Amino acid sequence: MAGQVILAIVIGLMIGGLLGVLIWKIWMVRHRRIEKQAEMARSEAQYLQILDSLEVLCRVVNQKQVELSEAAIRISALLDSLPADISPKVDVSDIHQFAQTCQQFDRGDTRQGLTARARHNQDNYRWQLEEEQEVVVGDAVQRLVTVLPSWRVLLLSGSSK
Repeated sequence: MAGQVILAIVIGLMIGGLLGVLIWKIWMVRHRRIEKQAEMARSEAQYLQILDSLEVLCRVVNQKQVELSEAAIRISALLDSLPADISPKVDVSDIHQFAQTCQQFDRGDTRQGLTARARHNQDNYRWQLEEEQEVVVGDAVQRLVTVLPSWRVLLLSGSSK
């Protein structure tokens, strides 16, 4: 009789343990799902902010309210923040290439450390490059403007393909 009681207790503990593990796994799945949804919402909001910034930058480039080199660097960085598989695809390589070319110029504290003559020389060279690349980069900005609404719809729907 005592053996049957001990066996019943052991079986009860095993069943309780299995139920505990099952409940814990269900809770973890639910918790991961909630975290994933929150992460997707954060990503979606971040992508929409990026698209808003791209629209503003494209507008000010078209209106010539910003130096082309500064805009190209910012646009390039923002484009790199979007999903790589976003579609429709658009050729913005000219923006990336010009932004890469502009990385050679000193900025921030490094620029402040330059002599006035060195800053002036860099500015003149940068302005010359901007003038040479204005049409090419401007065309790439126009191509980008045409796909931004489609990208917004895709990112709002939660799919970047």
